[in-house]
Amino acid sequence: MLETLRERLLSVQQDFTSGLKTLSDKSREAKVKGKPRTAPRLPKYSAGLELLSRYEDAWAALHRRAKECADAGELVDSEVVMLSAHWEKKRTSLNELQGQLQQLPALLQDLESLMASLAHLETSFEEVENHLLHLEDLCGQCELERHKQAQAQHLESYKKSKRKELEAFKAELDTEHTQKALEMEHTQQLKLKERQKFFEEAFQQDMEQYLSTGYLQIAERREPMGSMSSMEVNVDVLEQMDLMDISDQEALDVFLNSGGEDNIVMSPGVGKSNDNTKVTSLSPASFSSTASSELVRSQRTGEVLALQCGSHGTVISCSLSSCFLTLTSLPNEVVLFVTTAQLAFQFLSHT
Repeated sequence: MLETLRERLLSVQQDFTSGLKTLSDKSREAKVKGKPRTAPRLPKYSAGLELLSRYEDAWAALHRRAKECADAGELVDSEVVMLSAHWEKKRTSLNELQGQLQQLPALLQDLESLMASLAHLETSFEEVENHLLHLEDLCGQCELERHKQAQAQHLESYKKSKRKELEAFKAELDTEHTQKALEMEHTQQLKLKERQKFFEEAFQQDMEQYLSTGYLQIAERREPMGSMSSMEVNVDVLEQMDLMDISDQEALDVFLNSGGEDNIVMSPGVGKSNDNTKVTSLSPASFSSTASSELVRSQRTGEVLALQCGSHGTVISCSLSSCFLTLTSLPNEVVLFVTTAQLAFQFLSHT
């Protein structure tokens, strides 16, 4: 647009200059025609000078105005360029707005589909959240189970360690008990040996007295060798004995069948006393078996032992401490023999 305006200004300037040239040529021709040919006149240099100066002034004014017009044209051209750019931008924006307005229905459809997608996504998010909560619960249960398994393993290892400690403690206690049992057995054996020795000495003294005098009636006894204050007599030995052995039962049958022939032997009479009482003497073997059995029977009471035999009522008294033999240190055969002798003596005393 500015280019066309400039071209127009240039064409106007050229037309103006060509018009001025034509005017000057015509004025010159008219002057030449107006002069009489017969009477030549002298040239007037002052008129030409004035004309030239007027033309120069006109040309200068034209040139100045042409320059002002060019400056104004350039200013107008710059403003026109600015306006053209501004309106071009406006036109572009308007075209864009028109295109966007044309795309508005599609945008509305996209918005509707987007809203539907958002609703679907919301439901999907809720499902995912529920699944995540369930997964969290499962993780918690798995962690709990893992913790329970770890605690169970720890408890099992603790039980194993405590069981090992218990077994070691039991073994230690068993060893200690075995050692103490051996020590107690050794001490008991020593006590039993001492007690057996004491009773053997007492029994030997009673036997010697019986063999020398023919009867045994002890009211008082001297203090034997060795004190019995530290000794303990097992009074439940006979109760703990088992007589169900076949060999013991056979021996008992043999003893009972033999009767009183080998156990009690009546000595000849020594005469009648004032109260018609006869003192009967016993043989050493029969006395030893009978006294031992009856003393064992009466050891719970601790009273004086009284043996009554026959219809004459012969009495033989003996203290428990002087005639008791320790049965636990004797063989089973001797214990069986003493027991059977006690039973036989009880039978004879009742008859």
